[in-house]
Amino acid sequence: MKPNIKKDLEKSYGIICEEMIPTVGGWLNQKWRVKSGENFYLVKEFSLKRYDSRKLLELEAALQRQMIIEKEGVLCPHIFPYRGNVLRTLEDQTVYMVMSFCTGNVKNSETITKQQIRSLGAVCGQMHKELARLPVDGVKGYPIKGEQVLESLWKHYKDGMKKLAAEEGHLPEGYQEAVIGQEAILKKLTADFFDRLPKGIGHEDFAWDNILFHNDRVTAIVDFDRNQYGFMRHDIGRALMSFAWKDGMLDIGKIQAFMEGYSEYEPLTAEDIKDALKITWCIETPWWIHPALFKGAAEKVVRFRDEVLWLTEHWPE
Repeated sequence: MKPNIKKDLEKSYGIICEEMIPTVGGWLNQKWRVKSGENFYLVKEFSLKRYDSRKLLELEAALQRQMIIEKEGVLCPHIFPYRGNVLRTLEDQTVYMVMSFCTGNVKNSETITKQQIRSLGAVCGQMHKELARLPVDGVKGYPIKGEQVLESLWKHYKDGMKKLAAEEGHLPEGYQEAVIGQEAILKKLTADFFDRLPKGIGHEDFAWDNILFHNDRVTAIVDFDRNQYGFMRHDIGRALMSFAWKDGMLDIGKIQAFMEGYSEYEPLTAEDIKDALKITWCIETPWWIHPALFKGAAEKVVRFRDEVLWLTEHWPE
C-alpha cells in the first residue's frame, strides 16, 4: 500500500492501519485487508491505466448504486464514503475506496450445493428487485436497441472470418471452429429477441469469484464496479454457467434450485432460463472468442471460453 493512502486513511477515515494484507484484486487494481482495532476493512486502489476520467465517473455512479441497494438489505460490502463520494482522490491522483471486509468462501460448479445455489437465486432476485427501483436515465448502457446489438454480433463474426482468411492455416483450429459456428446462430437471431427481453440495471459480473458463501447461504455479492443498464437475464445466465455447468452438462436440479430462490422475488420460467443462456452467449461471445484465448490462456479464461463454445454447440436445445 502506498504511504500516502495509509496516511490518508487515518486522516480522512480515522482508520489506523495495524495490519495490511494484500488480497487478490481485479485486473491492474490492488486490494488490501486492513485491520484497525477490532474492525476489518477492504481498501481498493484503482489503476489509472484502466480508468480514465470518464470511466472513473461511471465507476463512482456504479458504486453509489451499490450503497443504495446495500441500505435496502442486499448482501454486498458496506462502502465508507468520504464527503458523499465513494472514490477518494489524492493530490497525486491516486484513487481508492474503503469498504467493509466481507468473509466467506467462493464456490464453483464442483463444490456448490443445491441449498447454496437456491440462496444465490434469492439474492439475485432481491438484487434485481432493488436495482429496478433506481432511475436509468444517464446510466451507462442506456438505452439498448436490439438492432444495434445484432449488428455488433455480426461485426464480430465478420471480423473473425476476415482473420481466418488473412491468416489461413496459422490460427488455432479451435478458434476457426468457434468463429464458423457463430453463423448458424446469427442467422436465427432477430432484433425482436433483444427487444423483448427484460432490461434494467444488473450486476454484469455475476460470476463464481464474485459470490461469497458461508454454510448454505450467500454472505455477500462483491465487485459491483461493472453494474450498468443491460439485459437482466445476463446475470442469471452467467450465474448458471458458473455454478450449474459441469463436465459438459447443465445440472437441471441446480437450475431448478436457483429458480426457486429467484422466484421469491419474481417468477422465473424455463423459457426465461433459455433466454438467460442465449443472452449470455450474445454478450460474452465477443469477449471470449479471440485467437489469443485458444493458446495458453489462463485457466479462468479458458473456462469462460469453453462455456461459450458449449452454448454455441447446444443452442438449438
